[in-house]
Amino acid sequence: MDVALPEVAEQFALSVRRAVVALGGVELARRAEADPDLRAGPLKAAFDALGVGDLDPLADLESAAMAAELVRICGRYVVPFPIVGYVMADPENGVPKALASSPPLRVDHGDLFARWALYDFSGQRTEAAPAGRPLASRLGPFITALTPTGPRTPTGPREDSAAVEVALLCTLWASYLLGVAEHALELAVAHVKGRVQFGRPLADLQSVRFAIADATVAVDGLRELVHFTTWRVGSAGPGALADALAARLAAQDVSQPTLRLAQQLHGAAGLADEYDISVLVRHFQPALRLPVDSDAMSDIVFDALRTHGFSTLFPLHATEGGPRE
Repeated sequence: MDVALPEVAEQFALSVRRAVVALGGVELARRAEADPDLRAGPLKAAFDALGVGDLDPLADLESAAMAAELVRICGRYVVPFPIVGYVMADPENGVPKALASSPPLRVDHGDLFARWALYDFSGQRTEAAPAGRPLASRLGPFITALTPTGPRTPTGPREDSAAVEVALLCTLWASYLLGVAEHALELAVAHVKGRVQFGRPLADLQSVRFAIADATVAVDGLRELVHFTTWRVGSAGPGALADALAARLAAQDVSQPTLRLAQQLHGAAGLADEYDISVLVRHFQPALRLPVDSDAMSDIVFDALRTHGFSTLFPLHATEGGPRE
């Protein structure tokens, strides 16, 4: 097991962070709501300048680590671009990939590409195209409905490769949610240190300190899990599918309460879009809930554990015959 990132991935993350901050950071999400063309213009150009289009996370462990750091930084600033789908795009035709469950098929920022390759958690693949403009919901302004353009391709000769792609998609989304949680926690800490109530900073209250400490431990643990899972997927390939699904579930279970806490500690300001925490909470909802929420994800993880087993200090062996009802 190795949870340390390759140096090239850390350096790449610094370059991505400088580029995103230079473009405006969280302000990008605010601006994109007023000017949706920003997503396909300056943002895509910035990513292409960083070589994101040439990055193939399926090629080797180093590339997978670079992709994980890329999406983590994008998560920190809820960058309004389908970065996971873009970095996972088929190198031959540039078609982005996304996780999708049963209909209705919906993908965040799905309107930015004419074609999508959608995978369900079993590895079946469906080609799809945008059905129209984004739905423009307050909690998902760029969620787009997709329409299948071809039959679902069952697992078969490409079963192993499909499992790796699903595992990597889950791992990258876990890294994205990690980035959101990291930034939300930092915003919460800065706020309680500077906000004075009843003559003293909020950070002096024991209950606030305990809550921040619990969230810090959870986020730190998620970071280690994401690093480990990235290594597992790069090392074990299709054998790491259960690990990746579990990492995705863990990211949902950590990021949601972390952002809730950060918003609560901001008080009424946490609901005002003048504050970054409000923008983070709104724009991370699609990553949290698509294609399924944490309750449905739990069922998927349990079925995968019975089918594929789980390699830990206390291994869970696969159940003969696969999932049981």
